[in-house]
Amino acid sequence: MIYRSGPWNDARPFSYDHDDPLGSNVANKLLATYLHTRRGNCVSMPVLFLILADRIGLNVGLSTAPLHVLVRYTDSQGRAFNLETTSGANLARLAWYRQNLPMTDRALESGLYMRTLSKRESIALMAATVVAWLINGGRYEDAIEVADVLLRHDPLNGHVMAKRGDAYGQLLRTEFIERYPNPAAIPAELRPRYAMLGTRNAQDFERAESLGWTAAR
Repeated sequence: MIYRSGPWNDARPFSYDHDDPLGSNVANKLLATYLHTRRGNCVSMPVLFLILADRIGLNVGLSTAPLHVLVRYTDSQGRAFNLETTSGANLARLAWYRQNLPMTDRALESGLYMRTLSKRESIALMAATVVAWLINGGRYEDAIEVADVLLRHDPLNGHVMAKRGDAYGQLLRTEFIERYPNPAAIPAELRPRYAMLGTRNAQDFERAESLGWTAAR
């Protein structure tokens, strides 16, 4: 009913934001923005649906596909159904997601995508927006600290792994690549940090890729 116009929502239904469908503007991923504008994306829309469905006792959880969040409903017989909130919360088959949001077999086998997240994992997924916001603001150390916390609660979140890897890469860029013409010019006392940043950058991307994550194209 939240997607249909009527007196229950003051004739202001919640709808998909076609101007920023991926939430490129981090503020558009926030639930507060969605509640105010009634225009959401594949992050804010499933979060509101999850909150409302949970309030009335439905067995729902969040799930993910590449750069996408959806809702999964589990019935009394243990059958799980995908609900696509960007399309009226209608049922959507796995084949539809694989056609429109290509994902590897490994990503499904590892649980990287299309598994029902626990409440703790769902909360960690919601907070992933904070990591993106911190990186956009140049607060790379803070982004790494937040990502560390989120990955303790959801160690299969390849998106957050890649974001943390990006934060390490940004520190490598700002502290070393932009300051020194080559690695040999780095002062000896700074070389351990240079090596650490490079190693952790590579490790995060390698771990994400081992789960079946691939960079968006």
